[in-house]
Amino acid sequence: MKTLLSTTILSIIVLITPAVFAQTEQEVASPEVWEAQVAGRFYPGNETALKDQIAAFFKNVPSQTPKGAPIAIISPHAGYQYSGQVAAYGYNAIKDRKFDRVIILALKHQLGLKRIRGISVSSAKNFKTPLGLIPVDRDACGQLLKASNLFGTYESAFKEEHSLETQLPFLQMSLKDFKIIPLSVCFLTKDDFDPIANAIKPLISDSTLIVASSDFTHYGENYGFLPFKNDIEKNIHKYDYGLFEKILAKDFEGLKAYRQYTQINACGILPIALLLKLLPGDAQGEILNYDTSGHQLNNFSSSVSYASILFTRPAVEKPGDSAPPKDETGKQSFLTDQEKSLLLSLSRDTLKTHTANGGARPVVSPELSLTPRMKEKYGVFVTLKKGGELRGCIGHIVPREPLFRGVIENTVNSSSNDWRFKPVDAGEVSGITIEISVLTQPKMIQGPDEFVVGKEGILIRKGSANAVFLPQVATEQGWDRNETLCHLCQKAGLSENAWKDDGMEFYVFTAEVFCEGGKS
Repeated sequence: MKTLLSTTILSIIVLITPAVFAQTEQEVASPEVWEAQVAGRFYPGNETALKDQIAAFFKNVPSQTPKGAPIAIISPHAGYQYSGQVAAYGYNAIKDRKFDRVIILALKHQLGLKRIRGISVSSAKNFKTPLGLIPVDRDACGQLLKASNLFGTYESAFKEEHSLETQLPFLQMSLKDFKIIPLSVCFLTKDDFDPIANAIKPLISDSTLIVASSDFTHYGENYGFLPFKNDIEKNIHKYDYGLFEKILAKDFEGLKAYRQYTQINACGILPIALLLKLLPGDAQGEILNYDTSGHQLNNFSSSVSYASILFTRPAVEKPGDSAPPKDETGKQSFLTDQEKSLLLSLSRDTLKTHTANGGARPVVSPELSLTPRMKEKYGVFVTLKKGGELRGCIGHIVPREPLFRGVIENTVNSSSNDWRFKPVDAGEVSGITIEISVLTQPKMIQGPDEFVVGKEGILIRKGSANAVFLPQVATEQGWDRNETLCHLCQKAGLSENAWKDDGMEFYVFTAEVFCEGGKS
């Protein structure tokens, strides 16, 4: 049986102790079924009790609409009594979606002196929990083992380990008919991430979910981490959100630098760093929930932090049956002036309420004159500008919810979840101008020559990489077609001339764009 590469590493991306000890233990074949290691300790060992507990966690998650198509979750792995409710936010976001493969990036908390370099791939055919068996994608695991000697089998990485296993019951309660690729991320040098990510990427498709298992700050003498002794809760929050900032920006180097500077002891830092290498260029992250055991127990002498972070990418559908409304002459027409005014007022009220009341959304009054068109589903973007400069812009291309709700959600997202900017505070609201773009259904075109600059928005897709520009972007920037496509490729994380490559897909759409003070 193949084993992991043994070596002495002089420089490890996040480890305080640089020495790595060679693997000497002779591995034995894994059983057909990998039995649950921590059932009855980290979560209920009884099927009924476990189902009831997770169902209760899901029931406590408020209604949420992901920004796009979910592709990855960072999820905690402590005992369910501490981290289960936080984890439920991430899994509720992917509940009942179609994923046939889940890549789990876990870790081994205590390897002792048997430190190894690389990724351990379980050789089991099934993983077992009180909810039943989960099949392992053996073909995919075999592909990884052939791809690089940084992948190998070291079953002790999964023995008596909870970081992977605690994710499994949540997956079983969220998805149907899926297989897992169980990976334990051991010690990695800075040069290991790219070849490992390159080996995993061919296994990622639209029906693949990635789960990175991690808790965050472990504070207290028990963890040997006491960087501050005053304002403990506030400082823990500051440490965690400093790390979240790097994660949401998909800033691999920034994550490394922040870890080295703060010595923050998030146990899953390596799985998270690897996840950042796997995410497509236009993936967008959002923090769904955050809590600490110190807050739960009202005792910060010893505290562990938990967060659910969801990554999504813009969802694209093939042209469907829906068509934009037309006026009597047959000319495409979205909204009346009254509807535009109502939507702008709704967005303005949302912005005021959200910034003034700690994230609250306005209550849509029954008296609000919602027209039938405002209740129809449209893609919609909300753009915030301050002094003529962009202050936030988030939306969704494919219709997925009533237009008026899309305006509410994307006003909130643009003001607080655009990773390029700090959240808007209440003092800024009066100086911000709101622009709304209501979109037609994206239509696939044969090539870039069919893209009409200034009139149409464009979305490109190649593999897992994609990016979009609204119709007004090229005009505002003064770009021609080639310049627009080059910038769009860079936004997608591709080379600027990738739009010329075979396999690139192009979609165009039009938009009704209107803003406070008149049409944009």
